Amino acid sequence: MDITFAHYRNRFCMFRTYYALAVEKVKPDGINMKVIELPDPPSKDQEEALIRGDVQAANLYLPNFLRRKLQGAPIIGLATEWKSTMKGNGVFVRADGAIKTPKDLEGRLIATHQGLHAIHQYLLRRVYGVDDKTLRWESYPQEKLLDVLQSGNADAVVLLDHFFFRGEVAPGIRCLYTDGEAWKKLHGFDEIIKHMVAAREDLLRQHPGIKDTLLKAFRESFAYSEAHLEEVGDAFIERYGGDKEALLASARYPRIEFTFTEKEQRVAEAEMELLVEVGQIPRKAPLSTLFAM
Repeated sequence: MDITFAHYRNRFCMFRTYYALAVEKVKPDGINMKVIELPDPPSKDQEEALIRGDVQAANLYLPNFLRRKLQGAPIIGLATEWKSTMKGNGVFVRADGAIKTPKDLEGRLIATHQGLHAIHQYLLRRVYGVDDKTLRWESYPQEKLLDVLQSGNADAVVLLDHFFFRGEVAPGIRCLYTDGEAWKKLHGFDEIIKHMVAAREDLLRQHPGIKDTLLKAFRESFAYSEAHLEEVGDAFIERYGGDKEALLASARYPRIEFTFTEKEQRVAEAEMELLVEVGQIPRKAPLSTLFAM
């Protein structure tokens, strides 16, 4: 069986997770897998490719998956992928600027890789009491966000993955808060689901057991990267450039397990409430209708 799997471009966390599958160091049982990279949100290329059937499985940003699934897209969740912890995704500001607390962001311009960032919008509203109607949002490629902040073209930026580490060590820049810190204050959870793995519904219907085969392969690919991180870092730099220290340090920020445990299900329920509140999805739905449980 031939399967094409898509993940987001220029994201070391994802590149390293699927590297062994991409270079055939790991081969799923009975499957010829091709791994491709497609643009980050706000591009819809990844979800559209899955819905059209150009790819049979993909990792998707959770809010995008929920939105399209609730609209009737023939896709189904398999497991979580990237979960933020206390580091790895945060809002950064200039250290000598006027923004000292999250409340100071009112009326300011925040740049992210996807424009309006629903999760940070919600956290600023619920945790820090920010009037989020006053916030302005702009979109830039992730690799340009730090320059946008340092040049004064935005008051704050959201940095993640290896870009988060670059922000931590950049002169004159500081982290105002991380999404993990704010989420824990609000709900007590020490993780927040950012990305998950989805497949086409017809793939699961036509090939019983394919979910377990795919998740086993993803875990084995991730395990390969854990044991060969230097190799994977070199391969990423050859393709995208970057700083190896930043890449290897950022690899420890997210939690990647390819599971959908009871705890993760409670987190997913809380995130659906978040997304309904900020108008990103129209309603909640039973998890059993969204994921292959």
